[in-house]
Amino acid sequence: MIQLVVDSTAALPKDFLADHANIHVIPLFISIKGEYVPENEATIEQVIEYSESTKKAVSTSQPSTGDFLKMFESIPAEDPIIVICLTSGVSGTYNGAVLAARQSGRKNISVINSRTTAVGMMEIVEDALEFIDKGLSFEEVGEKLLESASLLRTTFTVPTLDYLRRGGRVGKAAGLIGSILKIKPVIYLNDNNEVDVLAKVRTEKKAAAAMIDYLHKNSPCKRIGIVHIENEEGGRALQARVQEEYPDVEVTLTTGTPVLASYLGPGLTGIIFESAK
Repeated sequence: MIQLVVDSTAALPKDFLADHANIHVIPLFISIKGEYVPENEATIEQVIEYSESTKKAVSTSQPSTGDFLKMFESIPAEDPIIVICLTSGVSGTYNGAVLAARQSGRKNISVINSRTTAVGMMEIVEDALEFIDKGLSFEEVGEKLLESASLLRTTFTVPTLDYLRRGGRVGKAAGLIGSILKIKPVIYLNDNNEVDVLAKVRTEKKAAAAMIDYLHKNSPCKRIGIVHIENEEGGRALQARVQEEYPDVEVTLTTGTPVLASYLGPGLTGIIFESAK
C-alpha cells in the first residue's frame, strides 16, 4: 500500500490520523527554553511569549536526514512512500526529504513540495487518499499531487513583518521593513514559491479585501481554507466574508502550528485555496 509521510505543519487532526494508518507524521522541531522539542510538544502561546519578551526569533529545525531515514526504514520496503512537505519557500524540509530519499537507496519514494502549508497540505493529503482509493499507481499518484500543489494559492496578512524578518524568511517583502508605520502588509507565495508582497494597505478590512481580490483573480476555486494564528475572531470574520462570496464552496477555518507561529507571528489571517485554473 502507498504510505504517506507528512510534516507536522500540516496540522492533521488526531482523529483523521487514527482513521488512516498509512499516514505518518514527521515533526519539525522548535526551541523552547533552549531545548528542541517536536512542535506537537510546544504551544503557540509559548512561541509568542518567548519571541515577544526577547524580540528574537524562536529557533526551529527541520527533520534531519537521519529522521527521514528512520521514518523510511519503519515502512516495509515493498510499500511506496510519498512525502508531502511544507513550501520550500520558508523551510528546508523539502530539500532534506529529497536528500534522505536519495540516500535511502529506495526507488519507490516520491517527495512533493506542497508550495503551501497548514490546510493546503491537508488538501493535498486528502487528494492523495482519494487517488489511492481509486487504485492509481504510485507514479500516477505522485504526478497528480504535483498538479494539485501547482494549483494551490496562499495569501495572508500579518500585523507586523517582525517575525518573518527575525527568522530571515521575509523574501521579496524585505522592502516593506522599516516602511511607514501602520502599513498592513498582505503577503503571498508567488509563482516562484517566494514570499512576496501582494498589497500594502492600512486597515484589516482593506487587507481582507486584497486577499479576496486575489481569490477572485484565481477563480474558479475548488476548495478554500481560512487559517489564523491567535486571531480566531479575525479568522471567523474572514471565513464569513469569503463564504458569502462563494456560497457553493465549503470554506473551512483552521489554526496554524507553533512552527508557523514562529515564522509569522500572532494576529495572522490568511486564505489557502485551490484554483481550478
